Amino acid sequence: MKKANTPLLLILFLCLGYCSCQKVITADIEDEKESEKGIEVRFNVVQMEQIPFNSGQASRSTEVKSICSMINLAIYQAGTKIKQVNQTKSDSDFGSLKVVLPKGDFKIVILAHSGQNNPTMTDARKITFDGKLTDTFYYSQDVTVSENASYDLTLKRAVAAFRFMALDTIPTTVSLMRFYYTGGSSTFDAVNGVGCVDSRQTESINITTDMQNKPGTFEVYTFPRSDSNVLQMQVTAYGPNINIIKQIEFADVPITRNQITVYSGSFFGGKVPGDTTETTETTHLFSLYTNDEWAVLNKSY
Repeated sequence: MKKANTPLLLILFLCLGYCSCQKVITADIEDEKESEKGIEVRFNVVQMEQIPFNSGQASRSTEVKSICSMINLAIYQAGTKIKQVNQTKSDSDFGSLKVVLPKGDFKIVILAHSGQNNPTMTDARKITFDGKLTDTFYYSQDVTVSENASYDLTLKRAVAAFRFMALDTIPTTVSLMRFYYTGGSSTFDAVNGVGCVDSRQTESINITTDMQNKPGTFEVYTFPRSDSNVLQMQVTAYGPNINIIKQIEFADVPITRNQITVYSGSFFGGKVPGDTTETTETTHLFSLYTNDEWAVLNKSY
């Protein structure tokens, strides 16, 4: 009798276990559906307030796809981040970010950039970037959610740029250009639109064979701080064995958000095309061009 009841008890045990597992899965699905209930809000990044740094044409509005490859949206409530949406340029809905929120008051922060990784946006006042800092745009605003809505947004440029132009040719012995600079910030306060950390920034650029034997132009970025409007810049050219071929320092390089500061001249000691002047003395010539779109500060060295 005991042997005859054993299979029956085993079958009953397995059936009860199966029903129990199914119930847990159903509960998970119900919880997921419940979390999606709320008000649909869509944020459309349609324009950039300022023209690209590398553009020769002045246009007040530029599409995000033309200059940025990543978009990040963070939503905060009472100072705490409650949601983040990340997009890459390959996404079919790039530039249109949909979220579902309950009724209430929120702060939204949107970043558009071309970095390799998503920034850390835990704190809207202290956003950090992993890797190279690129041309970056932002939007920050408080919103009240009460019904389905769609917002068309214009983003502001967040950075200042330093453009270094070696007008003489880059020697074949140069394999790396390194820019080390202080006075700016690699961390961004999106609430106030300024850099918020006294950073030591380094940008290294590999020199390939197609870049040698011709003049070179290089750009690096920083978030200007409210308590500093100058950079201390060191530019170094290295050989293949990390030997220093040429090094120069620029003190008190002026920077402003949405402004390029351009330093140009003979860096490697060669002749600048079209220049017949024979001199080793460093000259400093300032030319400032401004309009309501952007500003460029040119300085020769």
